[in-house]
Amino acid sequence: MLTGALLRRRGLVTVAVLAVALGSSVASALLHLSADVGRKVGTELAAFGPNLVVAPRSESKTSGFLTDADAAPLAASPGVTWAPVLYALAQANGTSIRLAGADGSRMRALHPTWNLSGRERVWAGARLARRLGLAPGSTLTVRVRADDSVRERAVTIDAVRALGGAADDWLWMPLADLQSLAGVPGRASELQARVAGEPAAVEAFARQWDTSPTARALVQRALTATEADLLRRMRQLMTLVTAAALLAGALCTFGTLSDLALERRREIALMKALGAGRAEVTRAFAAESFAIGVLGGILGWAIGFVFAQIIGREVFHSGIGLNPGVPVAVLGLGLLTALVAGVGPARWAMRLAPAPILKGE
Repeated sequence: MLTGALLRRRGLVTVAVLAVALGSSVASALLHLSADVGRKVGTELAAFGPNLVVAPRSESKTSGFLTDADAAPLAASPGVTWAPVLYALAQANGTSIRLAGADGSRMRALHPTWNLSGRERVWAGARLARRLGLAPGSTLTVRVRADDSVRERAVTIDAVRALGGAADDWLWMPLADLQSLAGVPGRASELQARVAGEPAAVEAFARQWDTSPTARALVQRALTATEADLLRRMRQLMTLVTAAALLAGALCTFGTLSDLALERRREIALMKALGAGRAEVTRAFAAESFAIGVLGGILGWAIGFVFAQIIGREVFHSGIGLNPGVPVAVLGLGLLTALVAGVGPARWAMRLAPAPILKGE
């Protein structure tokens, strides 16, 4: 009976399936995006630099420097991009300047907006270059006081970069060179890191240094708060759009199932005249709604996954991963939409009086 009811009215059934698929496809696309949006937003905001800085504790016995032991949690985490940075005061051209030592390749990964190339070992911030009249190819002699003595080194400027913030006032050089010049081999002033994931993951990662006697982790809350607010707003928008799409699909399905019930009023009347009770009529409508919900949910998930890939490539310039929990959720939403839409027609069918219908009235 179920197969016959669906196949004899293929047109209306197809419309009902497409109506469920409409809402389910939007839900599928947005659920896939929602599951992956934290990582995507984190990737997009990585251009703004580190979201975690590890600094020495004021009561540390390492004289305000960090060692390899302090960097162990960063080194042991494959999803973390990090770099040690050493700062030192120096004299150059009769004025005080600040030196920063770091590995160029690591800083390129942490600060993509700095536009560093792999060939640049020494670069000057734009403000420092203007103040000292530096240009690519310039040579500068820097003097650093270390161990009650003054050490000096002549460095050649490979590039001048507009870095933004305080970094524009610093002269950057290889970490090992500055460690040697300052007499602090194997030491760093801070560890800059970019932890992948949502703000809660960054906070959880930072708690690894809570028990460290020498270092403390400082979450860059302005950046993580921006990520958290953006994620919250995006998910709210996705929830509202999904609810609106499911409501539209339910209304369209309700109208289609109502038309199906009207077309089958003589069949329903005959069933009731032959002894079918409320339970049998309800089961028949529930079975049809179930079949329409399953077909619409599967079709909607497939369409939504394709839409999610298109949105991911257009907005985030990368694909969206397949979340194994989304197909089950979308199928459940499709079934719920169809079953809720079938309640009205089923109630109408249960109240139908068979005699007038069979008489042709």
